[in-house]
Amino acid sequence: MIGKLRNAMVARVQSVPRRVRMRASHTQVVREPVRLTSGAGYSIDARLYWPEGGTELPAVLLVPGTNDGAHVFEGWSLPVNAFELASMGWFVMSFDPAGRGESWGEEDYGGPEHQDNVRTALTYLAGHGAVDSSRIGVLSISLGLGMACGALAQWPDLPVQWLLDWEGPSDREIITSGGRIMTPALGHSLKDDVYWHAREAVAHVGQLRCGYWRLQANPDHAQSDDTRHASRMLLAAAQGQLPWFQLNHHRRDEVPDTPRYLAGGRMPANRAILSAMKKLQGGSP
Repeated sequence: MIGKLRNAMVARVQSVPRRVRMRASHTQVVREPVRLTSGAGYSIDARLYWPEGGTELPAVLLVPGTNDGAHVFEGWSLPVNAFELASMGWFVMSFDPAGRGESWGEEDYGGPEHQDNVRTALTYLAGHGAVDSSRIGVLSISLGLGMACGALAQWPDLPVQWLLDWEGPSDREIITSGGRIMTPALGHSLKDDVYWHAREAVAHVGQLRCGYWRLQANPDHAQSDDTRHASRMLLAAAQGQLPWFQLNHHRRDEVPDTPRYLAGGRMPANRAILSAMKKLQGGSP
């Protein structure tokens, strides 16, 4: 409990420049709850945010990490939130994956059900009257990469131009920290290929038909000084047919021998995400 309170206090203090920047934009952000229906017929809770009066806006779907839902994008614990992006001129959507928050269903840890939730959300987003459907992207946080990458690979016709991945685990080894954290396994062993293949982003990133941008710090937010998952994702992307891929601030389509990683911590991550989003907003990685 003490640790959680300390982390909350640190997040609040570190959010000060972010809140100041948001107020300086003088943007009124509209927030609207919506209910979606997944392919399995489950009710999925989602939220929309956009600058008041905005039309033909670039849009982004926020995909949460382990155990999180839409609410996490309204606070300051993550390196980005929905209000920040909306104040920059984005139409933002977040959602509770099945089994979390107000959504029906069972926890799936990025598997087929959660991937269908991503598809459902993106379909709704593309049809919204305030959205420019030619400028839609996905921003995944940590373990959210599994459902985001899996969905975009499985439904390549979704109108998505890019996937921005913040430090997502690439495969079962990284997801479970070498078999030490087995909650995402839902009782399955690491040898269960049927279960894990759907959830391993490294198996799907090469099938993407949109751009892929990996943001990675050293130390990683969850894996300490282990950055193998970033290297694995980049190498798999390089072997695919993507329009482009990128690691941090390296050149597009470069697989660097000596990667330049971001500094660790919430604030450097916030700066990197907002910088990337600004470039993507202008139509350039």
